[in-house]
Amino acid sequence: MKTDIRRLGTSAEGIPIYAFRYIWGGPMFVGTMAQDLLAIRPDAVIATGSGYYMVDYDKLDIAMISVPDLSPLTAEAAMAQAVKAARKRSVQPAI
Repeated sequence: MKTDIRRLGTSAEGIPIYAFRYIWGGPMFVGTMAQDLLAIRPDAVIATGSGYYMVDYDKLDIAMISVPDLSPLTAEAAMAQAVKAARKRSVQPAI
């Protein structure tokens, strides 16, 4: 039920962390996947009556949060770094 899934890293407890969207739209979220937890933290997985899994975030060292789209933020950060590097280069004294 998720799309645009991107692995971001791992929590201190070894929980895989992802950015994703739900297929019905809406903002990007950061959290984990219940299917991953089945192998490492089955106590943090809830099976629904419809056959889907949900994460019980209260049992984990991470929380699911909504975030702005990561792609534009990454692009903005890269552009800011490029501008900063160019400014630094232009103020160095000539030898």
